[in-house]
Amino acid sequence: MANKSEKMPWKEAFKINVRAIKLLNSKNKLMFPYVIIKALFNTVFSYASLFVTARLIGELAGERRPEKLIFWAAFQIISTAVFAIINGIMYHAYEVKATNFWNNMNRIEDEKYMSMDYSDVEDQRIRDLKDQIWQNRNWSGWGFSRIQWGFESLVSNVFSVFGAVALSIGLIINKVPEGSPLAFLNNPLAILGFLALTGLCAAISPFLQNKRDEAYASLSDRARLGNRIFSHFGGTRSDPDSMVDYRMYNQNEGFIKHYRWHKEAAPWYPGGIFDKYSRGVGGLMSIGSVLGEKLIMCVIYLFVCLKALGGAFGLGEVTQYVGAVTKFVSAFTNGVVTLNILRINSKFLKDIFELLDIPNKMYQGSLTTEKRRDRKYNVEFKDVSFKYPNSDRWALRHVSVKFEVGTKLAVVGENGSGKSTFIKLLCRLYDPQEGEILLNGVNIKKYRYDEYIAIFSVVFQDFWLMSHKLGQNVAGSCDVDEPRAIKCLEDAGFGDRLKELPDGLETWLGKDFDEDGIVTSGGEKQKIAIARALYKDAPFIVLDEPTASLDPLAEAEIYKNFDEIVGDRTAIYISHRLSSCRFCKEILVFEDGGIIERGTHDGLIGSCGRYKQLWDAQAKYYKKEETEQVD
Repeated sequence: MANKSEKMPWKEAFKINVRAIKLLNSKNKLMFPYVIIKALFNTVFSYASLFVTARLIGELAGERRPEKLIFWAAFQIISTAVFAIINGIMYHAYEVKATNFWNNMNRIEDEKYMSMDYSDVEDQRIRDLKDQIWQNRNWSGWGFSRIQWGFESLVSNVFSVFGAVALSIGLIINKVPEGSPLAFLNNPLAILGFLALTGLCAAISPFLQNKRDEAYASLSDRARLGNRIFSHFGGTRSDPDSMVDYRMYNQNEGFIKHYRWHKEAAPWYPGGIFDKYSRGVGGLMSIGSVLGEKLIMCVIYLFVCLKALGGAFGLGEVTQYVGAVTKFVSAFTNGVVTLNILRINSKFLKDIFELLDIPNKMYQGSLTTEKRRDRKYNVEFKDVSFKYPNSDRWALRHVSVKFEVGTKLAVVGENGSGKSTFIKLLCRLYDPQEGEILLNGVNIKKYRYDEYIAIFSVVFQDFWLMSHKLGQNVAGSCDVDEPRAIKCLEDAGFGDRLKELPDGLETWLGKDFDEDGIVTSGGEKQKIAIARALYKDAPFIVLDEPTASLDPLAEAEIYKNFDEIVGDRTAIYISHRLSSCRFCKEILVFEDGGIIERGTHDGLIGSCGRYKQLWDAQAKYYKKEETEQVD
C-alpha cells in the first residue's frame, strides 16, 4: 500500500489520474464530456449575468435611459428563465449520470474481486489492501470518488479563471484621468504591485489548505484500526442475532471502552488523533486560510474603489470588476487546492490500481467442458499435494483417488485433516503444487475455467443467501422456473414451509427490502441453500456439512429420499455426523492431509481403523437420535 505521508511526483500523479479518468469514463459513457459541457454552460451564464447586472447598475447610476434599462432588464429576465429551463434539464441528466457513476465505480472493484484467483481472494495481504481501499473511500472519500469531484471542480475553475480574466481586462486598461491625485494608479509599477499583492494573498489560502489536506490524508493509515472497530461494533450491534449476547453479557461496556476511550481506535472522538490535529496545527491552518481569503478581498476592493474614485470607470464597472476579480481569486484558489487534492488522492488511487493490476496466475484453459446428457464423468486425483499460499505446511500430501459418475461419496475426518482442501481443489478454487486432477482423463487446467466450475453445485458450510425473493435465491437469478424451484424446495424439505407462505416464491427473505419478508431459521436457510444446489442441476453436487443446522428428523427426511433427489449426479459430502455416511456408497477418511481409509460404511466398521474409532465416539448420539425419531 502507498505511503500516504510521501508526496507523489506531479508527473506520476498526472498519469495515474488520467488512467483513472479513462477507466471511469469507459464505465460511464459521456460522463466526463457532459461534466465539461455543464461547467462551460454554468460559467458562461454566471459571467453573462454579472456583465448584465453591471450594465443595469451603471445605467441606474448614470443616465437612466428607459430603453437601455428595459433592454438590460428584459435580457436578464429572459436569459435567467432560459438558463433555469436548460439547467433543470441538465441537472436531471447529471443526477442520473452521477448515480450511475457511483454504482459503476463500486462495480470496478467488485468485478475485479470476483474475477481474481480465489487464492488471492483468501490472501491476507490482498484482503487488507481491499479493506483499506474501502475504508479510505468511506471515511473521507479518497479513491475513485474524488475523481468525479476533482474533474468537475478543476474544469469549472479553469473556465471561471478565463471568464474572470475576460471581464477584468478593463480594470487594467481603463486609466485614471491625468491630473487626478490617484493618477499614480496608471503607473505599471502600481499595477504590478496590485497583481503581486493579490497573487501573494491568493497563494496563502491554498498553501495552508493544501498543508492541512496533506496532513489529514497522512492520518488515513492510523485511522484504519478505528474504522475496523467502528465497522465491527456498528454492524454487530445492529444485528438482531447478536443483541441477545449484548444484553446477557452487557457487552456494550466493551464497545464503549474500545471505541470511545481508546484514542487510536476512535480517532474522531475527543482526544483522538483528528481531534488533536484540528485543535492544534490543523485548526491554525484553517484560520490562516480564511484570513488569507479575507485579505484578498480587502486588496481587491481597495484597488477597484480607488480607481473608480479617481474616475477610471463608473459604479457599474465597480460591480463587474469586483465580482470578476473575486471570482478569479476564488477559482484560482479552488483550482490549486483541487490539483493538490488530486495529487494526494493519487496515492489512494495507487492502492486501487495495485488491486486491479493483480494478475490472474491460474491458467484459464481453452478446452470446452464436455456437456454429456448421460453425465458420464469421472474424476481422478493423481498424487496431488497442496499447501496454502504463505504456508510451509502441506494441507494435502500425495492424495490419489478416483471416483465415477453417480458415486455417493462421503469425506470424513477431524478438523484440519484436509477435507475442505480436497473439495476446493476439486472445484478448482486452487491448483495443486504437485500432481494433477483429471476430468475424463484430461487435466482440469486445460478446460475453460468458467465451464469447468459450471459442472459443480456446491453448498458450503458458510453459505450466503441474499435478501431477495425466495424464488430468486433458489434460481440464483431474477428469472425463475417456478415449477422447478418448487420441486427443488420440496426435495430439500422446505415444501411444508413453502405452503404456509401466502406469496410463495415471491416471498422476500429478511426484512431489508420488505416489511412482510420472513426471517428464516438456520435450518430453513440450509434447506434453501440445498434447493439452490439442486436447481442448478450440475453433474456434481458437493455438500459441506449439508445438515449441520437441521434437527435429526429433518436430516432423516432429506437422506431418506436422497438417492431420488440426487438422481444420477455425483454427490460428495463433507460431514462431521458420521450417521450420514450410511447413505453413501463410498467413504474417504482423511487424516493429516492424506486418505488413510477408503471403503463402505459396513466394511470400515468391520475394521479396527480410524473410521471405526470416530464412529464409536459418536455412536451414543446416533442411538439417541434414532430413539427420538422412533418416539
